[in-house]
This record gives sequence, C-alpha cells and structure tokens, in this order.
Amino acid sequence: MKKINPFSAVYYIKENRGRVFLCIFMMVLATLMFLAGNYIHSELYSFEKEFEYSDKIVVAGIQSTDEEYKDFAAFREAVKEDEKLEFVDVTAYGFSGMQHGTVLGLEMGGWSYVFNSADDMKKVFKHLGIKGDFSKCKHRSMVISQDFADNKGIRLGDKLDHSFDSSLDGEFTVDAIIDDGSFCTFFVFENDDIGRLYIYSDTMEQEELYSYVKNLAGDRKVQISGSERSSVLPQFYVFYVLFYAVDILIAVVLAVTVNSVVTGQYLKRTCEFGIYRALGRSRREVRRKVASEIILMNITACITGGAAIFLFTYMINELVYMKKGMHLLYFSGTGLTGFILCDILIVVPLIWSKGRAMGKADVTEF
Repeated sequence: MKKINPFSAVYYIKENRGRVFLCIFMMVLATLMFLAGNYIHSELYSFEKEFEYSDKIVVAGIQSTDEEYKDFAAFREAVKEDEKLEFVDVTAYGFSGMQHGTVLGLEMGGWSYVFNSADDMKKVFKHLGIKGDFSKCKHRSMVISQDFADNKGIRLGDKLDHSFDSSLDGEFTVDAIIDDGSFCTFFVFENDDIGRLYIYSDTMEQEELYSYVKNLAGDRKVQISGSERSSVLPQFYVFYVLFYAVDILIAVVLAVTVNSVVTGQYLKRTCEFGIYRALGRSRREVRRKVASEIILMNITACITGGAAIFLFTYMINELVYMKKGMHLLYFSGTGLTGFILCDILIVVPLIWSKGRAMGKADVTEF
C-alpha cells in the first residue's frame, strides 16, 4: 500500500481529523452567504416575468389636462399609421396590482394591466405568449397566475374586492388562472374613456421599442412610461447594499474566529516546520504546504456547505415555498459573489499569515 507523504496536505488532515473538523466547520459558515444571496436575489427574481412583459409593452397616456388630449389623439393616429407598431386602447381609470408574499416574508406589489375588453386582452396575450382559457372573461374579470393564486389562497371563480386587497376598487371575479409564474394582475374593465395605449411590436422590444415610441411622440405632450425593470431595480439597491455590508462584516468576524482557531494549531506545529526547514525544505515549500492544507480544508468546507445548502433549498421549496407559489433559487450571481467575497476575506489572510509564520520556523530556537 502506497504511503502518504508526511509533507503533503492530505497527510496532516488525515492524521488530525478532530482539529481539522473545527476549522472546516468555521469555513462552512462562509457558504451561508451563498444561501443569503440566493434569498435576496429570489425577491428580485419574482418580478422577472413581469419585467419580460414590460419590456414588450410601452404604456403611453395623457399627461394631466384635457388640453393635452389633442396631442394624445394625434399621437394615437401616428401609432395607428406606423406599420412597425400595434396597440390597444386602454381606459385612463387607474389600477394597481395586488400584494404578494415573498421568500423573505415581505409583501410586495405586482404590476397590473387593464384592458377595455376581453378581445383586447387576448390580442395582447397572444403577443406576450400567454396561453389559457379566457372564454369566461368579461367586464370586471381578473386573470392571475397559478403561483399568485397559491400565494394568496385564491381559487378560480373567487370574487375579490377591497376587503381582500386594498388596491382593488370594486369587485372583480377571477375568471382565468394562467401558468406563467408571474405576479401580474390582468383586469378587464370595459370603459369608453380612452386615456392610455398599450403599444407593442413584433420586431422591437426593451430599449429599442421605448426609444422608438418616444421618438414617435416627439414634442407632443404624451406621457411615455418607463419599463418596470427601470422602476423596480432601484428599489432593490438597498437590499444589495445591506447584503454586501453584512457579508463583509460576517467575513471579518469569521476571519478573526478562524484565524484564532488555526493559529493555535499552527503554533503547536512550529517545531514540525522547523524540522522541515532543517531538512532542507525552502520557505516557499513550507508556505506552499500551509496554503495547500488551508485550501484543501476550504474546498472540503465548500463542498459540504454547498451540499447542505442544496438539500435545504430543495426541502424548503418542496415543503413550504412551492405550496405558496414561491421559489427559492438554487443558484444566483448575488449568492455566488457574496460567498466568494466572504471566502476570500477569510482564506487569503489566513494563508498569508500562517505561511509567513511557519516559513520563519527555525529548529535552533527550540
């Protein structure tokens, strides 16, 4: 049987499982920032489908006074004559989306769309790729997703009013439930008072579509709304600032804690490294050995923590969140960035300080 080289990192970890376990456990805590980042990004991800819809529809309306209706009417004619654009007329009557719960336990408001007729709604749905049975949709109908229904405990045919959600003005019937995963609320409200347009295109979307519509409006006094993405994203900046601030704070605390644990271990091994130096090992080789030991422990911690987080995410999604129409992400750029930042702040100073200290070990001092 091949023996392990005593100078290798594997040899030390194998022969000192108890000490190493404590270090690995402390490093595993850093992987929790990956989970925390996934929670933060899951909040924003719940708006992803709404962002997709908003990227494909520009809302244009009268700014404020009746005197500006002439500009709006002229703009409507320009849109109608433009071969690149399609539109439906929308009432000026205001509608707000209903609140929905999130994985962080917060209540957030979804986007809303209102249509003057079920036919207009079907026309826009076809453009957005939304499918379902809309045969029962009529005046004062409401269409929501299955996730939204699960989140709020709503069933097909339910009649909802102000007592259910403060944003609702009057009674609406849930006449269709779609499987698109969004938290949008789609209303049918038949009204001859035209004050807005939903403008879309088969060839343009996002900034290209918004810029095209704005250029078409020109100097006319018409209000062109921005995309939902541009209005919602700034509201999440505070979440990300707080997350990364807490991430750095936790990294510092863990770095100090892990450093204290590891320092005690390596102080007891000063004689060992002094012997390595006396046997001809260079300082670079000693530092490399220390780095390989810490990196191997860190890799073990990452794999262990990652597996635990995956299992936790799977269990809580299956047992809690999916039943409420919510979903905790398994992976996110926010979580990965938070974890890498935390891990680097722990491991790099540890490798540098311990490698430097053990490289100076001298057997003649004992």
